[in-house]
Amino acid sequence: MKKKLSIFFILTFFFLTFWIWKDYKKIDTSYVNQSSITYSFKNLNSNLLKKIHTKIDKTIENTFVKFLNSHRNHWTIEDSAKRNALPNKINIKSNKNFTTSKNEVPEITNNWYKSHGNDNATRFSNLDLINSNNVSKLDVAWIFRSEGFEGDIQANPIVVNGIIYTPISGGFIAAIDGVTGNLIWKSKNFGNSVARRGLTYWAGDKSDNQDPRLLFSNRERLIALDPKNGQLISSFGSKGKVRTGLNVLPPVVYKDKIILATWDRAFEVYNLYTGKVEWKLKYYKKFNHRVGGKPYNNSGANPWGGISADLDRGIVYTVTGNPHSYFDGSLRPGDNLFSSSVIALSIEQKKILWHFQETSHDIWNHDIPSPPMLTQIKKDSEMLDVVVVPTKRANTLILDRVTGEPIYDYIKRKVPTSTIPGERTSSYQADFILPEPFGRNVFKLDDIWSYDKDEALRLTKKYSSYKFGFYEPHHINKKGLQYNFHGGAEWPGGSVDSKKGIMYITSNNILVESELIKINKDISQLIPKYKSKFKFAKDKYGYPAIKPPWGTLTALNLNNGKIIWQVPFGEYHELTKKGIPITGTENIGGATATSGNIIIATGTLDKKIYIFDSNNGEILFSKELPFIGSAPPTTYIANDDQYIIVHSTGGRVLKDNYSNLVDTGNALVAFKLK
Repeated sequence: MKKKLSIFFILTFFFLTFWIWKDYKKIDTSYVNQSSITYSFKNLNSNLLKKIHTKIDKTIENTFVKFLNSHRNHWTIEDSAKRNALPNKINIKSNKNFTTSKNEVPEITNNWYKSHGNDNATRFSNLDLINSNNVSKLDVAWIFRSEGFEGDIQANPIVVNGIIYTPISGGFIAAIDGVTGNLIWKSKNFGNSVARRGLTYWAGDKSDNQDPRLLFSNRERLIALDPKNGQLISSFGSKGKVRTGLNVLPPVVYKDKIILATWDRAFEVYNLYTGKVEWKLKYYKKFNHRVGGKPYNNSGANPWGGISADLDRGIVYTVTGNPHSYFDGSLRPGDNLFSSSVIALSIEQKKILWHFQETSHDIWNHDIPSPPMLTQIKKDSEMLDVVVVPTKRANTLILDRVTGEPIYDYIKRKVPTSTIPGERTSSYQADFILPEPFGRNVFKLDDIWSYDKDEALRLTKKYSSYKFGFYEPHHINKKGLQYNFHGGAEWPGGSVDSKKGIMYITSNNILVESELIKINKDISQLIPKYKSKFKFAKDKYGYPAIKPPWGTLTALNLNNGKIIWQVPFGEYHELTKKGIPITGTENIGGATATSGNIIIATGTLDKKIYIFDSNNGEILFSKELPFIGSAPPTTYIANDDQYIIVHSTGGRVLKDNYSNLVDTGNALVAFKLK
């Protein structure tokens, strides 16, 4: 009997051990730079194991902090004396040995094979039938509505041979006749994440008997549709779908490969024809140690803003988000490399070529949301191949495409230490003199404004006790003020005229009240917990509490880094009636410029589409849309007419802050000359 009981307990022990091991592990043999087997709490499927893990983890946390000095001392306040002893600034000089251009930047004419135009993502059209001389004759050609549905569309539509391919409200992909606006086909319902930031059209390969296909991401799926009928391509993956890491960006096609940037903080490469995974590469190093008793916070740094590719060189570029969680970096000491960054991947070498971080140890939500644009600039009489990235801090990063070296010199300025237990800010942050910032990034008290002078005085008195400055850290029991929580630039990014070396960018000047709150009040608790809190700084009338303009359109000369012109973008009609000059509004829609010397822009709270003269920023045309423009415009020619189309579906982010001004809709609006 004892022998049987012993065998039973041994078998039970091995069974439980195997069960726990099996649930913790994840096997993926595709990675070229990490083990095929990884272990993580996030892999657990069993709710029982999750509860057990949490209890054990809590015991370990308290034990480490109670008995180990290295963990207990983490929850002290940063030593400011060491920081004060450092130089106030470090001058960063460019190396001057830049990559010269091999070829001209590909033009975007009638066909937009990928959202933002093509793999260069410059979103500048070489069409000029609609131009600064005749744009006043523009009129609505048709309006397509996703009947029975509403939903914010944030994808720039693509057009091939006069047929529009785009996500539409309700979670569908649609093919729409570019002349009539009639629906050609509508896909099955993929849910509201379908092609969130856009899609890609691959033209096929006749020599290999491969037909065209539409490619897009749907969270954890890469999907291939037949552009003729919207049906899933059964030979691709599992009946047209491939399981991937979470992804919202349009895929890149390079030779016979599809490249994705996923929220696994990885580049993933799949076979274009079969969908079979070829390899994956992690760009974000995972830390497995503990900080202050707790596991190191590895979350964040997700690629959600954009992706582009230099197909001649086989290099893919993406931008990454901030490390989590917003204002609290206490569990992720260090610079948090590869977050709030631009990253370049060599496809042939299967390695990261370079990365450039704008904000290190980001505790301000200064992620980089805009698609990297591949263009050329002229510097010292040479044409250079560069990647251009406008940022939420209203900076414009201009980096060598091959090396990642900044083209312009910049300064690293010393910034304050934190007064929050456990927080360790970076000693320096980048300050870019050139290119000139296209918006505000450091708040000053004289920025306060209201058309009501008494209200302005009240706001000035209120905010005089707040903390603010160049990368000012957060404080417990003291609120802060910061720009750039909603841009500067946002996910629509810019439009670049590569021949002239000019970027056109829509942006915001919006102030946010920031606060970090300690949420565990019991002083006996050894490990503090913090919560990030923010709200937009407004006057009592609901307007931004700072001097206009609140939204702008800027023309920036990339060749010398100087702003050519800047104008307000958007209008509050009630303020105009009071005799106040145009203020601009917060906007998230984007601009597309063309060879017709025009800039087509949308996304403002007044629901208008605007067309500006690209030479001076003068408004040449405007018209109210059914709903706020929610994605950058596209332009194309069909039946000898040039069309402009724009999604008019409202805006989820704007609705959160201006619920009384923003409605969610379902329209795609087309314009052409009368």
